[in-house]
Amino acid sequence: MLNRRTAVRRRVTVCREGVYYILVLIFIIGGATARDLNLLFILAGMMVGPLLFNWRFVVQTLRNVSVSRRLPDRIFAGEPFRVEIRGQNDRRRLGCWMLAVEDCVQPERPARESSKLSSKPNAGVILGHIGAGGSGAAAYQVTLPRRGRYRFGPLWVSTRFPMGLVKGAMRCRQYERAVAWPRLGRLLPGWRELLTSRHLGHHTEHHQQGPMDGDYFSLREWRSGDSKRWIHWRTSARLGTLAVRQFEQQQDETLALVLDLWTPAKPRDEDLQRVEVAVSLAATLVDELARRGHGRLSFALAARQPGHWEATAGPLFARQMFERLAMVEAASDNHLAEAFSAVTAGNSTGIRVTVISTRSNRPASGGLDGLFPPGQRRRSLADVVWLDVGTDEARRVFAWDEP
Repeated sequence: MLNRRTAVRRRVTVCREGVYYILVLIFIIGGATARDLNLLFILAGMMVGPLLFNWRFVVQTLRNVSVSRRLPDRIFAGEPFRVEIRGQNDRRRLGCWMLAVEDCVQPERPARESSKLSSKPNAGVILGHIGAGGSGAAAYQVTLPRRGRYRFGPLWVSTRFPMGLVKGAMRCRQYERAVAWPRLGRLLPGWRELLTSRHLGHHTEHHQQGPMDGDYFSLREWRSGDSKRWIHWRTSARLGTLAVRQFEQQQDETLALVLDLWTPAKPRDEDLQRVEVAVSLAATLVDELARRGHGRLSFALAARQPGHWEATAGPLFARQMFERLAMVEAASDNHLAEAFSAVTAGNSTGIRVTVISTRSNRPASGGLDGLFPPGQRRRSLADVVWLDVGTDEARRVFAWDEP
């Protein structure tokens, strides 16, 4: 979401070096006046020239330069990314030198947490030279610690070139808002076993009987776990890297995943940490399934913003889920029953459901009776794998670097 305002506020100040320069100039003028020495007056006049030239140069530089910011399309919390700063010089004859561009990056808090955003710069670049009528670019690297919405701006542009005696600065009210997607962790080897075991919910429909794992339709790079029989040696020799045959899948798997973000009415720090781990695990699993093209995914949220989405696990669906998970908040209310009803509606009774939960206490083995209101459909825990993010079972399938 882009929200820019191009209002500019300029100001010119004397640098510390310039202050010393002016003090020396005053001392020379005072001595020349007291002793009536023409040579000192000439020296004072010669010293005034660079000061005025520096002031005029920085004013003209800032009057004829504009800056803009470019953010990447994908921003994940915990992963460094580059923000490009581009400067445009509108002067036809003279270039611009040593432009310092500073940016302000800070999270946007929800409206209920009212607090005034700061405009103090905390990132920046140096544009060494921009030719007359040309443009230049530089980039700074930043890492956003947590998921959520962030604001970039305003931009501060300053220069002291060429004398370093006077500093010209302008404040450009250019604001951009970006959403940091959840921090991605690492799926450990145990996750594949979990997917193929009876613990992970999946419903399989057979469509065709092709050779091996389906009908051959293309080549792709070799991945860990691929069979050596799939390697296409002639293509691999030509490309210098292993290439394997890709087959259409014999079966269409529907994975049912529920993200249960529950916290007490007054959550502690460890409760909030569980929420971040659960969101990160869900995002990492969606990313992995989307890259592998793993059938259909039925995803339900039991949170402050409940919802249910089902589609083919692909890059577009993963992007949509990242955007939703970036802004999701935990709730002390119980939305788990609605989430179960959403993922099971329209599917066969044999579908199994995987729950990624922040609850430290798993429901009783007799069923989910304590979570479902009277009259609602109930499911046996025999068809459900309950993955508490605070247990060793979750740590065997997922590794998460704490920010």
